[in-house]
Amino acid sequence: MQKPFVAAILAVLALVGGGVFLLLSSRKPETLTSPELTVYFTCDTQGRLEPCGCFTGQLGGLTRARSWLTNNRQSPSLLVDIGGAIAGEQDYHVIQWGYILEAYEKMGYQALNLGAREGMLPLATLREMIGQSEVPLLSASLVDANSREPIAPPHTQIEIDGRTIGLLGVLDPRSVPTPGEGLAILSLDDAISRHLPFLAEECDEVILLAFATESEMDRLANEFYELALIVGGDVKQASQTARQVNQSLIVYTTNQARTVGRVSFNRQDGRIRQASYDIHMLYPKVPQDPELIALSQEFKKFISTTRLDIDNPHRMDENAIPGVATTAEYVGSESCAQCHMEETRIWKNSRHSQAFATLIHRDSQADPTCIGCHTVGFGTPTGYQRAFGDSKLTDVGCESCHGPGSEHVSSWQAGRKPSFQFRPLGPGDCKSCHYGEFSRPFDWDTFWPHIAH
Repeated sequence: MQKPFVAAILAVLALVGGGVFLLLSSRKPETLTSPELTVYFTCDTQGRLEPCGCFTGQLGGLTRARSWLTNNRQSPSLLVDIGGAIAGEQDYHVIQWGYILEAYEKMGYQALNLGAREGMLPLATLREMIGQSEVPLLSASLVDANSREPIAPPHTQIEIDGRTIGLLGVLDPRSVPTPGEGLAILSLDDAISRHLPFLAEECDEVILLAFATESEMDRLANEFYELALIVGGDVKQASQTARQVNQSLIVYTTNQARTVGRVSFNRQDGRIRQASYDIHMLYPKVPQDPELIALSQEFKKFISTTRLDIDNPHRMDENAIPGVATTAEYVGSESCAQCHMEETRIWKNSRHSQAFATLIHRDSQADPTCIGCHTVGFGTPTGYQRAFGDSKLTDVGCESCHGPGSEHVSSWQAGRKPSFQFRPLGPGDCKSCHYGEFSRPFDWDTFWPHIAH
């Protein structure tokens, strides 16, 4: 038997049920349209705090990116980096990364994802840099190899224009040849699944900062419908258009801080309805920011007085073949000039003979990133050392291309025909330094006549 108050309620519902149904079914569904959100983004800076200046007409550098953003960034908006800020794994790269992180802070970045080169650093180094950075360094992918706990904040939330935007940073493990000591890299699906449910519940929009390939970004958009925007990545060139895949918008860029991407969108009922996107090239006409130029000068000054691993002449040559000892050493172009007088004359009339002076002109003569292409044998046991200054083994000398010549020289001095033979040279040897914007572009048939000998 039903209790009296239950029976009364059922009776009332029976009387008004049809009316209630009609009222609900006749209401028009609400159309929920979000305000427009604008995101500016960079990727793959590769240590390019400023253009190196080897040639005129070089694009990019954070020095230009800041000037462009100062004049063009609308407010409110987000500014993020997708990863690859560091140029390499050496100690001088890490030192430079610290200055780049300071530049990002001055530029107003709100989040920085950790990319492939960062994922090759040792765990201890990453933890130190994460602790020093004023801008959040994100990674849901990089974890302690032992504890499997994240080494950086996996995500951050930013309040903008009355909304909460969640930023989640990931790195495809296939983008990293060898993870740094003490690190493990989660699969993209694992890294995202650990944190996306929380962000989707707490945030109005979730944006994925993904150092990943185009195909992986597409796959993630199909797997995780909660993502409003996916910004990448590990790509060969910037996206020409913003693509909608499933319910996500996908854009990406690369190119050593030569570009700044901008994407704006809004959503209606959970789907992208309007979007605009463009990539801005940082041409030489964009002025370089004076404050960041000064920051670059601070780096050069610091690196010139700091002892580095590469300064140890007895360090292991990374190009050495295990079990094979080198026999020849670098002796300098002056030793070649004793016999090869015509070749020396041609060399002295070329810009190769003035290569080190260009570094001095830009206060870059102590920057290991630049020295390799402006000296003889830098980074090898008998090659140029920073302690030499401009005293020896400077410029692009004979041995820069032909290899160490001590065996060849000593044979002639002893009156013997040299048994040591230099290997033939070709365009590939030149392209170790003359590539991309470090040439115009490089063409063997065009450039070789200028130094033919």
